[in-house]
Amino acid sequence: MKRLLTGLAVCYGLGIILNGFFRLNFWLILGAAIAVLVWAGLVFRNKYLSLILILFLALLSGCLNLANSARLSKCHIRNFMIYKNNPVYRVSGFIASMPELKNGQQWFTLQTQEVQADKLKYNCCGKLLIKMDFEQALNYGDNLTLTGSLKRLPGFNSSSRSYRDFLARKGIYLIMPVKDSRQIILRSGASGSALIRNCFRLRVYLEQIISRYLPPLPASILSAMVLGQKRNLPRLVNENMVKSGTVHILVVSGFNVGIVAFIADLLLKILRLRRKLRFILTASCLLVYCLVTGATNPVIRATVMGIIFLSAYFLKRDPDIYNSLMAAALFILAFDPLQLFDIGFQLSFISVLAIVYFYPKFEALICLKNCRIKVLKFIIAGCLVSFSAWLGTVLIIALNFRIIAPVTVLANMIIVPLATLITLCGFTLVLSGLLYPDLAYFFSQPTSVLINLLLNINQALVKLPLAYIYF
Repeated sequence: MKRLLTGLAVCYGLGIILNGFFRLNFWLILGAAIAVLVWAGLVFRNKYLSLILILFLALLSGCLNLANSARLSKCHIRNFMIYKNNPVYRVSGFIASMPELKNGQQWFTLQTQEVQADKLKYNCCGKLLIKMDFEQALNYGDNLTLTGSLKRLPGFNSSSRSYRDFLARKGIYLIMPVKDSRQIILRSGASGSALIRNCFRLRVYLEQIISRYLPPLPASILSAMVLGQKRNLPRLVNENMVKSGTVHILVVSGFNVGIVAFIADLLLKILRLRRKLRFILTASCLLVYCLVTGATNPVIRATVMGIIFLSAYFLKRDPDIYNSLMAAALFILAFDPLQLFDIGFQLSFISVLAIVYFYPKFEALICLKNCRIKVLKFIIAGCLVSFSAWLGTVLIIALNFRIIAPVTVLANMIIVPLATLITLCGFTLVLSGLLYPDLAYFFSQPTSVLINLLLNINQALVKLPLAYIYF
């Protein structure tokens, strides 16, 4: 089978979907998987039957992984929650995410280690969402002891992808509101990964560089595009990007990862390093960039996809786009099967698959290769790429966000190239701010102008008749 990896990934995903709907018993699936594995071993000489059994085993593996992900450890903090009398809990652990300020409230995730309730103390595990009604200087890795009540997470909307489901996919089931600083005891020392802690410090420093050289609005947009930090992004800007179908440029994705890989490889080529060493160092740069931007799901997906494509390039092999894409999906789902139900995961892979599948067909249909005018050929190719991506994702966006945006095709043709220039200027601004601050002022002006131009163009596009339709 030419694309065995593609078949395995599809069957694995179908297994996750199957168990997501029917909630099959873990031990039943495990028994069936062992039986199929033994059967495949006995008939391995029969090429077609063994292939069918391997694909079926991939399906069962997807079922098994999802069933296993739903099984919480006995020491998980959710198992210690008492549903009567609303007791006061004393929870100890360390901050497992960078604290963020939203609407005057500070939010972070606590990796729990110990819980005390009704004078009984237990060792525990699992994550807890903390909501503080005030701001306090806290960082990733800080050891804390918190006192308060534990509450189950509310579903903020009636859709199947509610906020509660979103957090459940991250293993978070409980929230602790903190209304007074006396509920917090900051303990000495630091926990967590020293690498992640240093990456977060670097991110804060890079944000300061951007804020130093740019006005507040361009700085907030560049921080979102380059560092994945959207906390200072005006709500109106985000809404207009959603209406034009270009909100993806405000998320660190494969686009940004590709630029980081290009810059790293270019610098390493100048140093005349060997191909394999360049691959190792470039992949390391991508991993550090992933951590600096917060290691969110879109960044992790883009990093995995980037490393897989880079490996084919550096090993001097022509990558099969379908196998490479499915290898990335399989790798991500093996670690977190719930990603399959994440809208970002679906859009990331379906948009690429749509471009790979539809673009060559549209290109052949209009005989684009016969076009002799290079500028016209480039414009038409851009239209086809944008239309292919829109065609592949329009149904998912409509079902989840209740919006259809025909202007997306035109908007992406104009805004994506502009966003490329902004991102390149942004990276150059950050690097020059790190290495040679006086040079950063030179790049700050064109970066600010380009960002303002992008906003004005986007604003004009969403005002076109039937640019977007809510339903």
